[in-house]
Amino acid sequence: MSAPGPAGSNDSAGLVVGGVSATLLAAAGGVWLPLKLARPPGFTDQGILAAPVDLATGAIEWTAACTAYAAAEVGVAGLLIAGGAWAWSKRRRRSRVDSAARHMANRKDLAHLSPAGVTESARRLRASLADVKTIAPDDAGVKIGNTLAGGMELRQSWEDMAVDIWGPRTGKTTSRAIPAIVANPGPTLVTSVKGDIVDATYDLREQRGRIWIFDPQRIWSQGREQGLWWNPLRGIDTITDARRLAEHFASAEREPGMQRDAFFDPSSEELVANMLLAAAVGGRSVLDVYRWAVNPRDDTAATILRDAGFPLPADSINGVINMPDKTRGGIYAGAQKMLMCLTEPSVTAWVTPTSSPMVREFVPTDFVATTDTLYLMSKGGPGTPAPLIAALTDAVLRAGEVRAQTSPGHRLDPPLLAVLDEAANICRLRQLPSLYSFYGSHGIPIITILQSYAQGIDVWGREGMRKLWSAANVRTYGGGVADPEFLEEMSKLIGEHDVVTRSTSTSGSGWGQRSVSHQPRRQRILDVAELHALPRGRMVVFSSGAPPALARTAPWQTGPYADAIRASIARWDPTSKTDWALVEESTREFDSAALREPQR
Repeated sequence: MSAPGPAGSNDSAGLVVGGVSATLLAAAGGVWLPLKLARPPGFTDQGILAAPVDLATGAIEWTAACTAYAAAEVGVAGLLIAGGAWAWSKRRRRSRVDSAARHMANRKDLAHLSPAGVTESARRLRASLADVKTIAPDDAGVKIGNTLAGGMELRQSWEDMAVDIWGPRTGKTTSRAIPAIVANPGPTLVTSVKGDIVDATYDLREQRGRIWIFDPQRIWSQGREQGLWWNPLRGIDTITDARRLAEHFASAEREPGMQRDAFFDPSSEELVANMLLAAAVGGRSVLDVYRWAVNPRDDTAATILRDAGFPLPADSINGVINMPDKTRGGIYAGAQKMLMCLTEPSVTAWVTPTSSPMVREFVPTDFVATTDTLYLMSKGGPGTPAPLIAALTDAVLRAGEVRAQTSPGHRLDPPLLAVLDEAANICRLRQLPSLYSFYGSHGIPIITILQSYAQGIDVWGREGMRKLWSAANVRTYGGGVADPEFLEEMSKLIGEHDVVTRSTSTSGSGWGQRSVSHQPRRQRILDVAELHALPRGRMVVFSSGAPPALARTAPWQTGPYADAIRASIARWDPTSKTDWALVEESTREFDSAALREPQR
């Protein structure tokens, strides 16, 4: 008598036998059903297992009707298998937050961001499209993404201003910056700390107009010839113009979180403004401003201002020169710090004239009348050309504003789009919160991209950042932020929904009567933890006049320009240093049926 085998062996053998039996039974059923429906000669319906035997021995005749029923049976089975596989795969592709979409904005709420809504706005905002029968999507507005509930495409119109807060490595360049740049029909201004955005968009923008790249640190232009220079003093005719330029030097050189000194900081900024005005009206260069700032006894700037009819700015400079040594030294030291980026020869070459015919002067007033593209590159930090990036950005925006005033409807057509990537690091426009709503009415939409809300507070202060965030018509959050205060605020704005809890109670003891009650309670649609861990490929979209929406991002890899962008990358980045891979979630479709909108 042999010893019994291990329990695992018996279980495996049982599973094999069971699987074989089920397969045989299914096959027998597949033969029996066509016979049952067709009832050919000899069929007596003696059972599922008997039918194959009778058919094999010739007791039953297989007819054409049996074949037809068998084919239909195979077709139905195939459809059921395919449908089950599709439903299973769709369920797998949903992220852990997708169910929240049914409690957020619906199609009616977001009508103004729909293709029809932005097309209607485009006819009103752009005089050139008023009589166009069919307006292309890119002429209507900038794509944002697609709603999870219903899959409706969302676009911002040409009067919508946007603030995007996406943490590092969440796809803001892939899903927001690049698609907006390549699709914009008009002049485009781009700021960035990396050259990958130029690699991806260069060829498509070149098809629309001339490419201008301001890159003193050679972030993208390494090994390439300088193509432009820009005169920061062009267009400075008043002390107000000079103060605006001085403001950019002051903001860029201030460390995040550093408090302004109530006396020395404004005094240094005013001194630089007066010197900038002197250089502009005296036909000097911006380098002369630095030379005056490092020589506290030099009154050349005051003399130029007095001769040009600016006596009070001249008196202001002389007043500082005649201050006590310690006070004068503090003010001039602040001015020198503001202008320190001009000490780097590689920087000054981009803001002073050159004899090379290959280096053309960039003129903002000419640029806004074209469909050209301007890339502004800087790594940020003290001593970098970040003040010049901010100043040139402001010069282009102001040129667009002036041109809009004489354009039909007082709007630029086509619009001037500014994509301010890494704005808190390299494009610290102090007046940006105040200008946001103003530029929206002039056909100058701006997309300001930040890595966190706290970044904005460092640049514009708590109230300034709140003003910027509130002034934006479109606000998006793409995840990756670990700021509980900001996430709590967003969670509150997204809102709550009703959930029903079920509780069971028993009266008495033993076999007492049991009762079941259902109690409604309020619960956050997306709590702080879910917003912190928002999956890549998902974004929350806040728009004026509508509840927040959960949307799927629109990376360029899935857009209409994907092949052209890949070709541009292959041309300009042959070493493929940038990882453009997408996570699986962001490239797949979603199950709109599972996210059916609630009836409101």
